Amino acid sequence: MAEALIVSAVTKQLVDLTFQRTREELSLVQNVDKDLAKLKSNLEAIQVVLEDAETRQLADQSVRNWLDKLKDVTFDMDNVLNEWSSAILMLKIQREGQTVPIGTKKKVCFSIPPAFSCFKSKVDRIALRHDIAHKIKDLNEKLDAIAVEKDRYKLATTTIERAIERPRTTSLVDETEIHGRDNDVNMLLSKLLCEENTNTSRGLEVIPIVGMGGLGKTTLAQLVYKHENVLTHFDKKIWVCVSDPFDEINVAKAIIAEIEGNSPNVNELETLAQKIHKYVKGKRFLLVLDDVWTKDKRKWENLKQPLQSGGKGSKVVVTTRNEEVAIMMRASNNIIYMELLPEEFCWVIFKQHAFSERREEEWKHLEEIGRNIARKSKGLPLVAKTLGSLMRFKKTKTQWEEVLHNELWKTKDVEEIFTPFLVSYFDLSAIERCCFSYCAVFPKDHDIYKDVLIEIWMSQGYLGHDGQNAENEGYQCFENLCMRSFFQNLIKDDLDGGIRSCKMHDIVHDFAQFLVKKECITMEVFPVEKNLTIDEKSRHVTMYQIGEELEAPNYSKSNEKNIRSLFIVSGPSLNVDGLFFSHSSAFSQLMCLRTLSLINLCHLGILEDNIGKLIHLRYLNLQGNYNLKGLPESICDLCNLQTLNLSGCRSIKRLPEGMGKLINLKHLYIVGCGLEGLPRGIGRLSSLRRLDWLVVSEPKQMYSDIGDLENLIKNLRREYICDIKGCRYLGSMFEKKKISFKNIGVSKDNRLNLDFGVLEKMSEVEDDSGILEALEPHRNLRSLIIKNYIGPCMSPSWMLSLTHLQRVQLWNCDSCEISPSLQELQFLEHLEIRWMKSLKKVGVEFMKKAKRDKEDDVGSTSRLNSPNLVNSSFPKLKSLLFDSLPQWEKWEGSMAEAEKHFRVMPSLTVLKILNCPRLETLPDLLRTMVALKELSLGSSMILEECCTRRTGKEWAKISHIPNIHVNYNYVQKDGQLYSQSRKLNPKHK
Repeated sequence: MAEALIVSAVTKQLVDLTFQRTREELSLVQNVDKDLAKLKSNLEAIQVVLEDAETRQLADQSVRNWLDKLKDVTFDMDNVLNEWSSAILMLKIQREGQTVPIGTKKKVCFSIPPAFSCFKSKVDRIALRHDIAHKIKDLNEKLDAIAVEKDRYKLATTTIERAIERPRTTSLVDETEIHGRDNDVNMLLSKLLCEENTNTSRGLEVIPIVGMGGLGKTTLAQLVYKHENVLTHFDKKIWVCVSDPFDEINVAKAIIAEIEGNSPNVNELETLAQKIHKYVKGKRFLLVLDDVWTKDKRKWENLKQPLQSGGKGSKVVVTTRNEEVAIMMRASNNIIYMELLPEEFCWVIFKQHAFSERREEEWKHLEEIGRNIARKSKGLPLVAKTLGSLMRFKKTKTQWEEVLHNELWKTKDVEEIFTPFLVSYFDLSAIERCCFSYCAVFPKDHDIYKDVLIEIWMSQGYLGHDGQNAENEGYQCFENLCMRSFFQNLIKDDLDGGIRSCKMHDIVHDFAQFLVKKECITMEVFPVEKNLTIDEKSRHVTMYQIGEELEAPNYSKSNEKNIRSLFIVSGPSLNVDGLFFSHSSAFSQLMCLRTLSLINLCHLGILEDNIGKLIHLRYLNLQGNYNLKGLPESICDLCNLQTLNLSGCRSIKRLPEGMGKLINLKHLYIVGCGLEGLPRGIGRLSSLRRLDWLVVSEPKQMYSDIGDLENLIKNLRREYICDIKGCRYLGSMFEKKKISFKNIGVSKDNRLNLDFGVLEKMSEVEDDSGILEALEPHRNLRSLIIKNYIGPCMSPSWMLSLTHLQRVQLWNCDSCEISPSLQELQFLEHLEIRWMKSLKKVGVEFMKKAKRDKEDDVGSTSRLNSPNLVNSSFPKLKSLLFDSLPQWEKWEGSMAEAEKHFRVMPSLTVLKILNCPRLETLPDLLRTMVALKELSLGSSMILEECCTRRTGKEWAKISHIPNIHVNYNYVQKDGQLYSQSRKLNPKHK
């Protein structure tokens, strides 16, 4: 099924783009024009029957076989033509590299990689043209036979892809409510909150939720997991997604990661069991094991043993499709069976999604058809949701009837539960179908990050076939798939509300896997396996660790040219030292890779030069490889590379000198690297659209100069930079040549981090205020971090113009003596002030809104209509943190200073004052902050003492706050004095 989609996308790319790019160079080869014309004609003839072939293959194996052959040929064609265009591009880069710009002291050598060494002479170039022409001739013969064969199947033609209506907005339905499950919710709550163990066996109580896929088992568990009564009943709550296979070590590590906040670098089950035993001992905990498949009693007992030390009332909730799992766990008398949802509730869910943006009079005439469509969900809420999401885009009665009477409902040889998804799937565009089916490459329950997914789609060539901006097309595709309910568990950005990540429901993942068959495979790799073999039909491969070490798989000649994606998914303990990279023969086989992701491989120390042979590579992710010392110069030969992710590779100090050759690079992620500067020539990256870390160094010959920096900023002008490291060094550049940084930090992330750099001697710089003034962010900025700034105050003229600012963090500004005046930022929600050695006083200027002229106070109708905003300082501030202010002695702000109808921080709910040993008093204004729910104090002996004794002047200012903790121990909880200290979870510090 996905085969036809990929054929469609590749064919479109070939027809629309590739011939125009290669025609000029190939024209010198005899008869190549004829081959190109014939090739184009065959592709166009095949293109118009692909829509019908894709549907027909569901019931006709011969059509499916025909599509497989077509796909193989078109992929081979894509490889050949891409190889040719890459060679031309490398020749162009070599020619440009021979011209040394004026003022350049050192010439960068742009060497041609071994794959293109034939460019050394005109004779070799002609030989390469003949080789490419010969390959095209062979592929044309194969395609000619395929084009003739298609007539045998009498496939219907589709000349124009039907237009698919899209909503004007990307709003999503609120799914916080679960329909028709009140009895299940009440039953689960009753079992969780009951102190008596209802299991027939002694020990830990297990509560299984059993039901077929798509019934809402996980949704039920999630709803109860977040229930207010459950939150207060248990000391610890732990959620672990298990899926298949059930590996005790990985599950144990996931439990510890939920408690500690990170996964332990340990693989001994006994060591992990001891850790779990220690953490849960005597504590009443709730553990949810979501999606358990194993019936192996031994594995469960190994995990259960350390959990037995939990306090009375501890519970384990297990969601599973198999009743035998519950029996194996000796919980057969405690099972919650989820039944099919009654028809009326399926209609409610369907209606919620189908009519979410329509008035009742707009859909009443569609109700009868809608109810008939909703019945096809057959009691499964997931299916009702999917069908409702499909109909959300259908406006006319005719369109609704077409769905109801769609022939796909009669499809045989397809699992019944997949049929509704097929109807919705075939309503997608060809590009959306390609992008969705590709997601089968991710493991189940995988967190899929939107930006990463779009970059991977781009690397596979799915986007931008019509000359549109590929990234924008990717965002539209992602949002449409979300609105169609193909993605779930949407995590939104806390600043702009955009979707940041998602997951796929297990059934949806199974459906995607059904579409691609063996094309996308996920391999669980055990250390005992020494001879892994990848199926010859596989094109996208994911391997993830079960155990300590991962062996390099074997590739046969039949599949080495097929693999286009390789993901290594691992924990921090995975040992892949030398994987592929020390075995050049194995690595060089994967010459057609478009996407390569090797994340968090702690033993990966080097990349061998042979990586430069992967000329088709467009996406390379090396994130989190903290032992990686650097990159080989050959990586600059990857002329098609679009995304390079090195974030978190802290051992990389320098980037290769030839980075300027990566002229197709669009996304460069280097935040968290140990870089001292950027290489010269980086300003030549004219395609660059995102640089998450601009590293400015002291003027040195090896690093980028003013010209590079100016070109880089110019290239990024329409996009954004997230972080600037070494802002202080911009001062000398400003003196030599004016470079405008105005409007930085905009677009997708809306975040900006200005790091001025750490000085060995404070006397080296007196004041950074001039540079800070020049670094004016875009007014749409929502998050601002300023680090290592030097100056007595921090008051750039642009600060109060950032009217959309929601978060401000000020760190390590050691010479600042005065707290900044930010109180008029109307939408500021979070403020952190940390590590300021010179700050002694937080005064009225921090708390109190500046006075305005009388005319200004009454001149705006909107202000008069918003008294809370006008008469408040920090009107939206929700959390305030002061941390590590060793000289801070006084926080001024008496109640008398508050004018009538004037409020200070009316929305503040969380206040933290940590490591401020000299602070003796709190402001009287705290008494007026009625919204304040949580106060944390630490390392302030005077304040700690008054809170512990619960007496004195300071206690009177804060006693109204429901939750108070000192050094992470409760003093007051939920408005009640806390007699027994209880340590807070380290994750919530």
